[in-house]
Order: sequence, then C-alpha cells, then structure tokens
Amino acid sequence: MVNYKDVFRKIPKPVLFIKYELNKDKNTTMKIEFINDEALSFFNKTSDELIHKDFFDVLPEFKDDKNFINRIESIENDNIVCTKYIRSLVNFISITIQKIDEKYFAFYLEYCIEKKIFDEINELGNIFFIKDRENRYMYSSDLYNEYEGHPNLDMYGLTDFDVYSKENGDLYFNAAKTFIDSKQPYSKEISTLNNTVYILNRYSIYSNGEVIGIIGIFESVIGKLEKIYDGGIMTKIVNDSLEHIIFKDMNGVYLDCNDSFLKDLKLKREDVIGKSSSNIYGLSEIEASIQKSDLEVIKEKKRKIYNEEITIDGQVREFEVIKEPFWDSYKNLVGIIVTGRDVTHRREIEKMQQEFFANISHELRTPLNLIFGSLQLIKSVEKEVLEKRNSLNKYIDIIDQNSKRLLKLVDNLIDSTRMKCGYYEYNPKNYDIVSFVENISMSVADFAKQNNIDLIFDTDVEEKIMAFDLEKLERIMLNLLSNSIKYNKAQGQIEVLLNDCNDTFVITVKDTGVGIPSDKLMYIFERFRQVENRFNKSTEGSGIGLSLVKDLIEIQGGTIEVKSELGVGSEFIIKLPVKILSDDSNIDKVYFNNDYHDLVKRMNIEFSDIYIGND
Repeated sequence: MVNYKDVFRKIPKPVLFIKYELNKDKNTTMKIEFINDEALSFFNKTSDELIHKDFFDVLPEFKDDKNFINRIESIENDNIVCTKYIRSLVNFISITIQKIDEKYFAFYLEYCIEKKIFDEINELGNIFFIKDRENRYMYSSDLYNEYEGHPNLDMYGLTDFDVYSKENGDLYFNAAKTFIDSKQPYSKEISTLNNTVYILNRYSIYSNGEVIGIIGIFESVIGKLEKIYDGGIMTKIVNDSLEHIIFKDMNGVYLDCNDSFLKDLKLKREDVIGKSSSNIYGLSEIEASIQKSDLEVIKEKKRKIYNEEITIDGQVREFEVIKEPFWDSYKNLVGIIVTGRDVTHRREIEKMQQEFFANISHELRTPLNLIFGSLQLIKSVEKEVLEKRNSLNKYIDIIDQNSKRLLKLVDNLIDSTRMKCGYYEYNPKNYDIVSFVENISMSVADFAKQNNIDLIFDTDVEEKIMAFDLEKLERIMLNLLSNSIKYNKAQGQIEVLLNDCNDTFVITVKDTGVGIPSDKLMYIFERFRQVENRFNKSTEGSGIGLSLVKDLIEIQGGTIEVKSELGVGSEFIIKLPVKILSDDSNIDKVYFNNDYHDLVKRMNIEFSDIYIGND
C-alpha cells in the first residue's frame, strides 16, 4: 500500500487523512489518522489536539448533516465537494473529499473567504457580518451588534426578520437576497449604523463556482466622497468642479468635500473632515445661518437654495448654496449634499442693472407728473367746455385712468428695485393695527360694491397696539384687495379677517375668485411672474405687485402664504410679529382722518387697472 502520509506531508494545502467506520450502534465515526502541517496551521491547533480525534468533534457543524454522510457513503471514483460555515474558524470551508479505499478518505481543506478580505475588515474597523446563501447570519462582529442595538444577541442562524422590525427586516433581507441572486462578486450601498453614515461593501463568497454566502463590511464615509460618487470619472468631475461640493451628516459634521472648496477657503482636508462649521475657519461666523438652513432641509426633506456670505482674505464673497437631502440605500435620510457657487460677480452685475432700472423708472415719473398737471389744468380752466361736451370728459377720464395705471407700474418698479438693491427704509410706528386695516377695508368696500362684490371685515380683537410700518401695510392691503376684486366673480365676496395670536398678528384676505392653479402657487410671489389664466379682458397686471407685497411683509419680519383652489378662490395669510417700540409714546389714532384724502388718491392709483363694468 502507498504510504499516503508521505504524500500528504508534501502537499502544499491542508489535508486530513480520515478512517471511516460504522460502529456497532450503526453510528458513523471518522477518525483523523494523519494531518499535515498546513492543516495544523489551518485549525491553529497542535497535532495532539487533532490526531485520533473524531472529525465530527473537530468540525461539529457536519455531524448532523445527513446529506454529508450520505454523499461520503455513495462516493465512487469522482471526488465530491462539501461546503459548510464553521463557527470556530469564522469562515466557510470547502472540503474536497477523495476516496482512497473502502475505509480511508483524504479531505482537502480550503477557506472560502480569502485572508485579504479579513485584512480589509481589520483596516476598516472590524464592523462586518457573514451570511449563508439562505440569507441567515453565520457571524456578526461585536461592533456590528453594538451599533445595531443588540450587543448580547447571538446572531448565528437568525434572519433579518428575527432581528429587526418587519419593515426593516424586509428591506435588509431583500437587499441581501437580490445581491445573492445576482451572483455578482461585489456591490456597495449607503447605510447607517449608530446614526453614522457608512458604505456597506458586499462580497460574494464562492465555492466550486457557486455563491455560498456573502460578507458585508461597513466602511466609514469620512473623507471618501469619491466612493459616494462611484469613483472613476465621477471622482475627477467632482474634484475638478469649480463649484463647492460638500457631504455632511445629520449633525452637521463634514464627512468630505471636494478640492475646490478647500482651495477657495484656503483650508486643508484635516481642517474640515470630521468637524462642524463652528470649528472651521471662515465658516464659524455664519454657523447659525448654516445650521438653520441645514435643519430646514432635514425637516422638509427637500432641495432648497440659499445665499450665504463668507469672508475670505478680508473680502466678502457671496455664494449661492444648494442643499439637498442625502438618502441611504434604504431611503433613510442620512445627511446633506451641499453645492456652492460663487455669485459675487453676478450679484454686482445684477445690482448695477437694478440701479439702472431704478433710474429709468424715476425718469418716467417726470412726464407722468406733467400729464397729471396738465389734466388738472384742463379740468380747472376748461370746466365749462367739458360740461358742454361729455365726449371730451370721456377721453379725459381715459387719459387720467391710464396715467394712473402707468404711475402704479412705475411706482412698483421703483419700489421693487429699491427693495432688491437694499435701499428701502423700514419705519415702524406703534399703532392700532385693527382700526388701521378696518379703515382701509371699509374704504375699499364701496369700490368693491361697484363691481358687485361684497367685502366683509371681521376681527377677534377690537384693538391691538403694535409696531408696524403704516405706509407699507397700507400698500400691502391695497394690493391684495385690488387683486381680490380684479380676479373675483360677479356677485363674489371678499373677507378680511384679523386674528390676534399673542406673539403673531394674522391678517387674512380671502376671496371667491377664479383661483390659482396648484402648479403656479410656488411662483406667485416671484418678480414679473403672471398666472396667465387668471387674467381676462377687464383686468391687467405686471407681475410685480405680489413680489413687492412679499418684500414689504418680510422687511417687517413677517411672512405671507397663499392657499388657492382653481374655480373656488384664493386666501392670502399674512403673519406679522407683535412688537412694541419703547420710545414711541405718541400713538396717532386719527391717522386716517388726517390722511383720508391721500388714501383715496392712492386707492385710485392702485385700482386703476380695474375697469368697472356697467350694471
């Protein structure tokens, strides 16, 4: 007989020489008769610990596997391959079994997970799990268990359904199953552990050309923006981009950024990565603004655009910043992707354009004043002629109304441009806002009545002294009421409602008009935007009014929102902060008595683009 021990001793892979016996109780025993040095290293044991031991005692995972025993008993000339996860080795092993004779077999052993994978695991922080092809956990590292919130749980043999909620169990199980079924060697996804963002690297484990399991290794994304963007050409594009690209977690910690961001702010990577903006030079001064916008994006879970000013080398530079939520592969919000663009030069050009526009608008006022003066002179000097010739009165009225329309447009252009240039003044005064809004509303009621529209005023408080800019609030109310008349229906209704909410005072202007399409609501306050299907032959507008209204409200620290349903009507809701000026002791309670004539003139200008129909 060939001395197999000498042969096996020379084979450069782990080998067990097994003696197969069926004892009196018809139980199978597989005694290890010989083991080579490679096998001793494989098991990390001494010869005394293995020689003459039962194979099933050394690798108990095979003991209850009836298929394994049946295959051995039926083996003939061809070798067979058996694979099993061995808990003591933290690895799948593949055993190629060769039949020597009726009693003896050679078992050739091989690890299925290569050593280099475990080297990578150690480098990445030792957070990993191993699953078999049935998607059952064979092993999970202590750190993985700790970060997933079950540090004392033995995961062996469990599925995701046993460990997680049904929703998460479905997500994790199906993601792993999809990868196993794909038979691809590698995949990666964004995931979270312990509220920290990781890249989950999945590797297929093969034996004899078949996938027998997977290993998942978690890798921190800090400083690895290129991996989020899949590497390759995308990495080059990200780093070569002139725009700033930043990846932050939910706590505002900078996980990575591109080279452009570092270059413009004159920072090194170690000055940024792993830190929040409060600890980054150049950003700490605007920490509150950055944090506020981050929280808005996280709360609303949608893309938002902001402007931020950053001082670099003593110069203030303006950046347009786009912030959008970043989701992991399971649709969990894990952070924010920030893109910044230097718009300093563009803003300077826009400011020059706006200043030019303002100058032109002022120049338009001069001929308008001459027209109004001439009209007044004609009405005064040629009064008798006009009384005799009604047709002349008609044309005079046309000139007067259209001159007022042009004046309204010019005023709106001037004020809107001044707002954009930052030149508009805010002059708050302590005053009773209830009587102020009521007087404006009642003054407009007669005009609304001429258009067959009822105006209703209601308030939940009789008096509310607070600081606001009277001129601006009058402008706001006249514009909203003008729109409510302009876009209302015959026999329609307008409601002006006041609500005292302690720290906030709410003014609502509600109408039964034609309404605004839902897809146009987001644009309604943009400058020069018009909702085309709201207009008809009896109403005209420039698209400036509501943009100016929004600016006039915001300059007072307030907000405006709109609700509308097409064919039903619109509702504009103004919220103003309640404040009292301590140094303004004189409250002018007869403002409207003193200024009523001027109010009527301003109403006539504001409503000049509404044509009163003949009843």
